[in-house]
Order: sequence, then structure tokens, then C-alpha cells
Amino acid sequence: MENLALLLQSEATQNQYIFNFILMNIIFIISYINRSKKNNVKFTWFLLIIFCLFAYWDTDYFSFRDFYLSPDFVNFRDPLYYYLSLFSFNSYTIFRLIIWGGGLLFYIKSLKNFNIPLNISAFIFAIFYLLTFSFGRISLGVCMYFFGISLLLNTSYHKTSQFITGVILVICSYWGHRAMILPIALTPLILLKPNRLQISALIVVGFLIGKYTTPFLAGLLSGDITIGSGSAAEEALLSYASNENEVVMNWKFKLTSELRWYSIYALMVYCVWKCFYSKYRDVVRLGIKKIVVLSFGIFLIAFNLQQFDTIGANEMGERFLFILGIPLTLTLAFLKKENMCSHKTMMLLLLPAFVYAEGFIFGKILSF
Repeated sequence: MENLALLLQSEATQNQYIFNFILMNIIFIISYINRSKKNNVKFTWFLLIIFCLFAYWDTDYFSFRDFYLSPDFVNFRDPLYYYLSLFSFNSYTIFRLIIWGGGLLFYIKSLKNFNIPLNISAFIFAIFYLLTFSFGRISLGVCMYFFGISLLLNTSYHKTSQFITGVILVICSYWGHRAMILPIALTPLILLKPNRLQISALIVVGFLIGKYTTPFLAGLLSGDITIGSGSAAEEALLSYASNENEVVMNWKFKLTSELRWYSIYALMVYCVWKCFYSKYRDVVRLGIKKIVVLSFGIFLIAFNLQQFDTIGANEMGERFLFILGIPLTLTLAFLKKENMCSHKTMMLLLLPAFVYAEGFIFGKILSF
């Protein structure tokens, strides 16, 4: 069993924040040093896994542990995790290793399917996505989904087994987290042969959808509209609506937190521009373009949800934005590998995420 003192916690201690802050910066430094070296890449990914195992920095670490230890875990809303817990030997750390280790393994396999180097990918992943990836169980579903997509888009060989495996992984990602219903619904976008006209049309359609679904979403979250008594989807939406932010943040801390979203906005726009409007648009690999189109579809819906005043919609939008960390880091690593993105541009794109990561945990340390 886990340490009793840890079991009684609901939030990290100052020492645990310091531990995460130091380990995070060690990872940043080592991944930067090894960004062009192949021989040390395994150690970098090992450190990434260790950080995920002990991600005390977010309260989800403790709330998920409480679910794991509860006798009612068998009825957990995402049943996949109960079945995974059967292989954890009653250890929450091993349980996290199965989930986050499995997620990173899916991500690494996706990188290999697109022939993207693991060294530069580890650095980009660490700066841009490590904090977000390490706290939510959605990470397993996201990595499972995009590994499935990478199998469907991998043109180096075509096998029926590869196609079937890809489809199964895409569908099963829903049991990793119900928010994966959005990318699953948008999966047909990969059937398109994307171009600038389609991207422009997607922008128009995306914002029109956002505009005209506002009344429905407002009614759904207020209870005036129902989608089936006791349905899983309705329960999930209303759970977002019932969340209340109990932390009163000063403007500096709030601005630092907002950098998480600004970093996603900036990288999403950059990837769309680079793949469809820049001088490199005709040489970017088709599979990468399809990943960007799929990501952009998710982004447009998530961004629209963030703009709604309806309580709960903003949280839903943020949850969908979490999904974009995997495809965006994969795309940026591809662009860097192909010399379509300079080192200076890459560092500028990663800067908001870096400031967020440093400022968020350091602010938590100073709050004690």
C-alpha cells in the first residue's frame, strides 16, 4: 500500500512542488542538450516517464488516486482504467506507469511511423506538453488515438492488419476518455486530400458551427435541454458545468496560466500556415498535412467553446485543447527535422509554454 501520509493528501506539499520544479528543469536541460544526439535519447524519455509517475504538481494526481483506491472504482466512468488497475499490484505508482508509460509508448511509436527523430521530439514534448500530459488520464486516450491515426496514414506499407489495428485504436481511445468522442467524430477529415481552399472552408464552417450551436449548448448545460435521461454524455457535460474554481488567482498567476492556451493557439496557427500557405506547402508530407487538418478541426471547436459565456463550456474547450499537444508537437518536430522551421522560430514558439511551466509551479512554491 502507498504511504499513509500521502493517502490523506489532496494537494501537493511545498517540498513536492519543489521536487517537480527541479525534475522538470533537469528534463528541460537534458532534453535540450540531447536534442541532436541519438545516444542519450532513452535517458530523456525515462525522465519524462518519471515525471509523469510523480506529477504531484496538479490535484488530479491525488483525486485520481482516491478513485483508484475506492471500492467503487469498478464503476468508474471510464471503465478502461478499472481493467488496467487489475495489473497494478495494488500500487498507484505502477498504475500510473501503465497509463502514462503506455501513452508515451504510443507517442513514440507514432513518431517512428512518421520517421521523426526521438531526440528533438523529446525536447519539444518536454517544453510544450509535459505538464499538461502528466496530470490527466486523457493522455492515454490521446496517444492511443493518434497512434491509430499514424497507422492509418502510414504509406510506407499497406496491410489489412495495420488498417484494422488503426481503426480499433481510434475507436478504443473513447474508453481512455470520453472527450475523445470529438476527434473520433472528426476522423473522416483524414480522408481529404487537404489544400488551402479546404482549410479556408474549414475556418468558415468551424466558426459557423460555433455560432449556431451556442443556444443548444447553453440550454444543455442549464438543464433546459436534455439528451437522454442519465446518459453518459449528459452526465459528463453537467459535471463540467458544476465545477467551480475555488482558487482566487492574482493577475500575474492568471496571466501565466493563460500562456498554456496562447502557446497552443500560436503553434496551431504556425502549423497551418507552414503546411498550407508557406513556400513549403508543396513539399510537406501528405500524412502530416492530414494530421494538421484533423488538429485544426479539433482546435476550431475547442476555441469556440472557450469563447462561450455559458458555465462549463470553457472547461470543455480547454479539455479539447489538451488533445492537441500530441499532434502539434509531432508536427513541429517534423518541420524542424525537415529544416522547414529554424531553431530560433522553434524556440520562440515554445517560449510561452516554457514560461507557463516555470511560472505555474514556481508560483505554487511561493504560495506557501
